[in-house]
Amino acid sequence: MTPTPLLPLDQAHNAARVGGKAAALAWLLRQGLPVPEGLVVPVGTPESAVPILVDHILAWAEGRAPYGLIARSSAVAEDGAAVSFAGMYASRFTPARSGPLHAAITEVRSSALQPTAQAYARAHGITAALGMAVVIQPALRPTASGVLAAEVLAGRCVRWRIEAVRGLAEPLVSGTQTGEVHSGLRHTAHPVQPAEQRIILMPGAPDELRLPPGEWTTITGVNQDETLAKIKTSQEGVLHLHAPTPWAADPVLSEEHRLTLLDSAVVAAAALSLERIDLEWAFTADGTLHLVQARPLTRPLHEARATGRHCEDGWTGIPAVAGTAAGPAVRIGEGTALTGAVLICGALGPEAAGALLEQPAAVVSTTGGPLSHTAIIARELGIPCVTNVKAATAIPSARLIEVNGTEGTVRPVAGIPEQRTERARLDGAAVVLQRLPTTAAHDGRAATLLLHSPAEHHPVLPTLTASAEHGTVGVLIVDEDVATPELPGFQVIRLKSLGRLLWPVDGGDVPETLVTVDPNGRVLHSRGLHD
Repeated sequence: MTPTPLLPLDQAHNAARVGGKAAALAWLLRQGLPVPEGLVVPVGTPESAVPILVDHILAWAEGRAPYGLIARSSAVAEDGAAVSFAGMYASRFTPARSGPLHAAITEVRSSALQPTAQAYARAHGITAALGMAVVIQPALRPTASGVLAAEVLAGRCVRWRIEAVRGLAEPLVSGTQTGEVHSGLRHTAHPVQPAEQRIILMPGAPDELRLPPGEWTTITGVNQDETLAKIKTSQEGVLHLHAPTPWAADPVLSEEHRLTLLDSAVVAAAALSLERIDLEWAFTADGTLHLVQARPLTRPLHEARATGRHCEDGWTGIPAVAGTAAGPAVRIGEGTALTGAVLICGALGPEAAGALLEQPAAVVSTTGGPLSHTAIIARELGIPCVTNVKAATAIPSARLIEVNGTEGTVRPVAGIPEQRTERARLDGAAVVLQRLPTTAAHDGRAATLLLHSPAEHHPVLPTLTASAEHGTVGVLIVDEDVATPELPGFQVIRLKSLGRLLWPVDGGDVPETLVTVDPNGRVLHSRGLHD
């Protein structure tokens, strides 16, 4: 067989060639975790080579993909320690046929050029070319799937949140549906919040995809019970099914499922050297757990203070991003500036993600939850957010409202109060950046740490020679697979659970605190460098 640039997923270890998502999955697969097998179309593969790659993929998929394939984005900068690119790039289900598979690969590769993704990159100081690889895997037919976000300490999840739906997790991560919620803090599990799911998405077999709307097909539940479900529609290899009435009162996940997920999060976090992890997962009908994405949780979960009671003078939802802010209500497409306004949206999808880059004061969604893609982006940008506020559709445009993302409340106000979002307090701290700003920041920081990225060839080296005006500058390397660059006059300091620090020999003591801030100077995360 003619050699091709395709890589088996378990050999996709070079993130600069296969992207962040593939590299993380490959490492977990080699560590024995339950990652589905796959192939990777590497970064830089010429378009002229794609047709022959499609033939090789289809030969590999024969007998492996009864429900088709999925083409998933794996950009070089995706799933990083500081920025996630959550929901910025395309992933597509496709029948295992030449034309649809070629179109899916092309669409995923082209999504690297989407304006929203490029604007997000610029907002975080990422200006290098954003290479895109594509992960190809057999489409799973899950009984349940979702997202787990956890903070891991001493071999256990000390704070976690699991959101789950029946079938595919796409409605959950896109924010169009609100999943069943399992959450806990150290030894205490909070009461389970039921899912709100009327439609189940499921990859279809070829004969099912030919059935018209209104026909019935058989699906399997989490308890391995089979039932009939009516087809609403089917598109791009995916069935949209009306949720069977008998399942309405049944939980999506059992306690056994939850414990399995938490145990897997601990093992995956240890394998990837993470203290906070974000996992996308799926259970199939035989009870097998599959991990389909693993990345750093770029911002810690906050302890929401939602009371669960009706807000007498406003509306209540699910707290997604802590903080309080106020402004006039604005909807996407109204032609009104979003900066300083409160964005009201129906689902936290890619369109809303792009709107967040215009720096609204806060976000209110009528559906979705804290683990949806755009809630993650809002958290990275420090924008207070409340999700699942069903009554938000009735909030008139230009109405002044205050959003409390810590308590999950939205209230009308007579005027815009002083913003209470936390501002940067940088005295004595080391600030992590992708690259040095063009002008020195006079904010009391003790040092600037440049995050060394494997996507570029020693990207920090040229900047250090001109860094005198910025004070003490070091280099932070969080990826254990990245070689330590040789910098004259710098010493290597090993940081517990945080990689290596290249610190000037004459730089004095290393600061005690490390912080990341958003473009407006708000503290997004703070931790002790020596914790």
